[in-house]
Amino acid sequence: MRTDIRKHLFLDDRLTETRQGLQRRMHPATKRGPVVLPDSPWERGRVGFYGSVLDVAGRLHMWYWAQTVRRNQTWERGLALALSEDGLTWTKPSLGLQTRDGSTDNNVVSAFGDTVSLNPNGAPDDRFVLLQPLHREQPDRGGLYVSLSGDGIHWRPQPTRLFPFVPDTQNQVQFDNRLGKWVAYLRTWTPDRCVGRVEMDDLLVPWPFRDDVTPHHIWGPEFAAVPRDEIPVVFRASPEIDGDDTDIYTPVVVEYPWAEDVYLMFPSMYAHLPPPSRGGKYGNDGHLDIHLALSRDGVSWSRPSSRPYLPLGRDVEADSCMLYMFAGIARRGDEILHYYCGYRSTHGAHPDGVESEPGAICLATQRLDGFVSMSAGPECGTLVTEPFTFRGNRLELNLATAASGSCRAEITDTQGEAIPGFALADCTRLVGNAVHAPVNWSGQTGVSRLTAAPIRLRFELRNADLFTFEFVD
Repeated sequence: MRTDIRKHLFLDDRLTETRQGLQRRMHPATKRGPVVLPDSPWERGRVGFYGSVLDVAGRLHMWYWAQTVRRNQTWERGLALALSEDGLTWTKPSLGLQTRDGSTDNNVVSAFGDTVSLNPNGAPDDRFVLLQPLHREQPDRGGLYVSLSGDGIHWRPQPTRLFPFVPDTQNQVQFDNRLGKWVAYLRTWTPDRCVGRVEMDDLLVPWPFRDDVTPHHIWGPEFAAVPRDEIPVVFRASPEIDGDDTDIYTPVVVEYPWAEDVYLMFPSMYAHLPPPSRGGKYGNDGHLDIHLALSRDGVSWSRPSSRPYLPLGRDVEADSCMLYMFAGIARRGDEILHYYCGYRSTHGAHPDGVESEPGAICLATQRLDGFVSMSAGPECGTLVTEPFTFRGNRLELNLATAASGSCRAEITDTQGEAIPGFALADCTRLVGNAVHAPVNWSGQTGVSRLTAAPIRLRFELRNADLFTFEFVD
């Protein structure tokens, strides 16, 4: 029996004993359009691709790739910083650290890499961590390294090679607060692009991996190897859902901070087009959209839908062919803010050294905890929880009903008998769309007298979506 429940998201049937007439429904985020455009000379080749967003003391920090093309037709890449208070309007500070087009008047920080995360236990000068794939052309040095920073602008490279592989894609390392450990999510090739996972107690000590696997050199022996079976795979594409020629590009895992034991993954699913030998125009080409996967522990993952969480835009929009979610999420009020980069070109149609479609960094929003719901149609649907104990003084629901719909809740004992005063017949029907809808029985909301013994909840829904229940003080 689970104890001291505060908030429960219906990601799975973890707390559900029975349900009838209800389906788990995934709710895509709502696209809000571009918020950061490639309007600077050092971004005209491509903006975004990989990026990270962190809320630091109420101010949003965004690190993103800014790329242009040198005269010799090779990429000049930089990691740029943008800042925002509200998540809508972003500024690009002049940092004076890197020279671009003969000037240091730009927002490029002192180091380049994939993903920025926070070190909650680090010293003030070490609170930001940048994961960097380095020395791909040198097999004896190539691998993953980190740099540390106190401000996210001035970075100090750390000398230790932490992982002797260069996995490609936007890899992540972040502190897992539930485990009290560092966890990395990395691309593995088993045999196609999958997501592997590594746990470590000390970020700066070489990470564990199997050393009895033959190195896999997808770019040739003159380049660093990529991981294959050296680490456990935790997520891969499904041929039944995605087809035989789809794999995972970027994982983007979030330990959700506004509920316990909730992990979200926003993988870009890479659906390959036929190569030139089979009629395609480019090599390594295809479309990418963003999907949703759910987990309670960051290890076992499920997908609530085969449809995308962020779909391809229309052909006139900035994200019509290729989308990548940025690492991290933010919250403003009762809205979750996602940031992603979108392009009008497919993966292979934007080769190195060609300035074509620079893309845009876009915003998408989601209601708080609104990723999946228990959904009912016009027929009554019911859900009964397993017994549990809770902490709090009143019950609030995150729900959305049709005008013709409703939701009611009942509190029962462990045998399923309604507790006097908390029966369905006593519950005022909830109608509308609210993130914090208080449940009342005969006009009363207080439930604290029931915290001493295990209870069950019974929900009755019609034309409604129930996202979460929460006990609040």
